[in-house]
Amino acid sequence: MNELPSIRSFLSKYFPVFMGAIFASIFTLVFAVPLFFDSYLPSLSMADNTKYSFLGGIALTLFIVHCNFMIARGRPQWVWPLVVLLGLCFLGVLPAISDRQHSLIYGLSLLFPLLALLLLNSKLHRVMRQKFFDIRQLRKAAIARQKTR
Repeated sequence: MNELPSIRSFLSKYFPVFMGAIFASIFTLVFAVPLFFDSYLPSLSMADNTKYSFLGGIALTLFIVHCNFMIARGRPQWVWPLVVLLGLCFLGVLPAISDRQHSLIYGLSLLFPLLALLLLNSKLHRVMRQKFFDIRQLRKAAIARQKTR
């Protein structure tokens, strides 16, 4: 990477896939967490189900935001916790078909983790993560040069 790209060209190329992966991950939680509590803890009251779904969804959303922030800071290895979370959401929802859930909700809770995983594995997202890493290396070199002065 000889020269830094302009911020406008960088964002126009990589921002849609970055935000698409974030939104697909969050929509995964929107559909998977309540379905998980409804399927695996059927004895919970509706109020408790709502409360635990909300709190669990908020905690996992903060986790997704943190992982994506670390990716944007040039640490591409933080994609793996996202992959694990999305895989767990998919595998946690998959057996819920036996509970006769609403077919649209069930379908969307299977579609969104697969879409998020597809976006995370896309060539554009991988190139973006590499560019973020390169920018991080340039930033570290500039800081090292500044300290030696």
